[in-house]
Amino acid sequence: RREMSIDGDPSADEARVPAREAAGDADGALEWHDVRYAVGRRGTTRRREILRGTSGIAHPGRLHGILGPSGSGKTTLLNILAGRVRERRGAELNGDVMHDGELLHASTSSREGEKRGGIIRGVQSVLKRLPLVGDALFSRRSSKRAQKPRVPVSYVEQDPKFFSNLTVRETLTLDSKLHGGDERDVDDVLRRLGLNACADTLVGGDTGGVAVRGVSGGERRRLAIACETLGLRIGKRNVDIRMSREGENDRPLPSSSSSEVVGEVSKSLSSSGGVVLADEPTTGLDAHQADKIVAKLKETAVEEHAVVVAVLHQPRSRSFERLDDLTLLTSGGKVAYCGPVKDVLAYFENVGHVCPHHHNPAEFLIDLVAVDSDGSPEEEAADAERVAALVDAWESKRLASAKKRKNTSRDENTSVTNAETRENVSHTSSARRSRVGAARQFVLLVGRAWRQTRREAWVNAVRLVASAGLAAAFGGCNRDMGNGASSVKRRAAVLMQACINTSMLAVCRSLNGFPRERATVSREMHRSVGGYGAGPYFFAKLLVETPVDAVFPVVFGFVLNRMAGLSKNGRNWLLTTLALQTAAASTLGLSVGALSPSSEMALAIGPCVMVLSIMLGDETGAFAEIPTSLTKVSHLSLIKWAFRGCLSSEFEGLKFDPLADAKRARAKGGAEKRTRGASGACPPTGEHVLSEMGLPTAGGARIAAKAQAKLVAANALLTYLVLKIKGA
Repeated sequence: RREMSIDGDPSADEARVPAREAAGDADGALEWHDVRYAVGRRGTTRRREILRGTSGIAHPGRLHGILGPSGSGKTTLLNILAGRVRERRGAELNGDVMHDGELLHASTSSREGEKRGGIIRGVQSVLKRLPLVGDALFSRRSSKRAQKPRVPVSYVEQDPKFFSNLTVRETLTLDSKLHGGDERDVDDVLRRLGLNACADTLVGGDTGGVAVRGVSGGERRRLAIACETLGLRIGKRNVDIRMSREGENDRPLPSSSSSEVVGEVSKSLSSSGGVVLADEPTTGLDAHQADKIVAKLKETAVEEHAVVVAVLHQPRSRSFERLDDLTLLTSGGKVAYCGPVKDVLAYFENVGHVCPHHHNPAEFLIDLVAVDSDGSPEEEAADAERVAALVDAWESKRLASAKKRKNTSRDENTSVTNAETRENVSHTSSARRSRVGAARQFVLLVGRAWRQTRREAWVNAVRLVASAGLAAAFGGCNRDMGNGASSVKRRAAVLMQACINTSMLAVCRSLNGFPRERATVSREMHRSVGGYGAGPYFFAKLLVETPVDAVFPVVFGFVLNRMAGLSKNGRNWLLTTLALQTAAASTLGLSVGALSPSSEMALAIGPCVMVLSIMLGDETGAFAEIPTSLTKVSHLSLIKWAFRGCLSSEFEGLKFDPLADAKRARAKGGAEKRTRGASGACPPTGEHVLSEMGLPTAGGARIAAKAQAKLVAANALLTYLVLKIKGA
């Protein structure tokens, strides 16, 4: 079983054993062997090799830094270690990522599908090119295989996103409960990461679509570290409790060499503290705040006995000294050094490069392995020659060390011990990975959604005023329509405007807010431990936001009904129809937002979908004719069912006065207006109007409401399935 294949390297077998001189024992270590990553088709000028045979090892309880010039593949390497690099067309990924001697992730080989039939590959190739269909069908499948590490893997993003209207304490409390922890764990992590001063401050951001001021950049990075490492300590405690309950006799050990087995098992359990990967956690911070972040990462490595790997961008001298081990990447994605920080300057001095006195070692090393492409051709060639010599020197040293270790044999008792150790470590990892059930997740996420919505009260107040204002404007333009023949078309026009208005407001809100929220949700859902499922998140969101969103169309419809003089008897069905229309439009916005890769694309696609819905929304022919070939497609139109429901609620039971228009004209001192139709006949009742429009004369609003409910359910189901497949 291999994670990624190794091609084209005659020394590949030796390369699989990394240099271990950093620390003699590799128990619990994170290793990567001959990792290669390239994008673009072979043989084309657009092909770029980002990583070219990168190998290294990071040990538990030690802070491992990845340094290198821009474009050396630091973040790409970190993403591969985290299992975040997904299969996609035109990208090749080769190599192994291992933890404690076993593959960390499931298979993500770029050659996995080579044996499939040509027709299947061709269809998949076409589908993958489609931005929405390809993402929905294939992205989650590859990431799902890559997101099942055998130990907890935490990833601290460079620009972490959180729910903006939650405080620091509330954010950590939710994460703690999802891990099975309690308030004591929250208090402990607040103290350890220095977040007590801002514990009750809103995190801030634009998750809900509106920018909220919150904590500083340094506090946000420390909060990200706290969230991603909170599960390590809780997981250790859960393991201790579980192991103590099972007792010593539950898992009998072999009779021979039992003392050695017990020692190996205990050592492996203590060394399986998880993996923490941080992508440039100091970028954008001042030197003092950046050093505090590095210090907290080192504390996490020591206290949790975890493998902590951080990509650092130009660290200060003090931050560099906090590192225990270092991987130095060169321009071109190769390794110039991987080992203890205390030996790095001596190593480069031995190969002819001495760091000047009173000089930042990190800056010296980065300058040493960088190629200046902005200088003269001679300078660039000299830099490339120097870097190539450094890479060759380190590769020779690494292979010599790997060959020496490969010749070291182990006896059979050690093999039995390792097998028993792996079994116990697997058992321990299972205990760490246990999480709360879906029902508990749903309850916790409902609480978060309610707090997030409740603290947007001022935004909702603005929406309420805007809805009432628009209704007043519509009502003012159509005030006192009366019940004459001319009011038929005016009523239909104002109802169509009401349907379009409520739909567009709901869709735009969903398109603006939901895609921004996806980055946070995706990070939380993809956690190897302490995450949650798509179902609890989505249905908690619907449960909280749908009733709130229904308030605004109800206010809009009530004001419009009163000011425009619409039917009082059908008011309840009018408000119900507008509320269902808002729910259908909101879920449509959610489905478009879930399918779209970004908020910008969602905002581009959503209005187009609504315009098509409007074009197919008038089945009465009062404003536009629907082509016969599109009649069945029009059943998917939100506007169609809303317009039918509004018309039915308005005209059922309504009676008209043939002399009403003449009376109004005389009262205003004007000429008598021609009534509806070429003959000037006034319909006696609203049922006659509905019949002429081709709509049901009774129960039409109820039929439309059922159709709207089906659209709400269909859009909600589509959104859920996309979240389930893609993982947000």
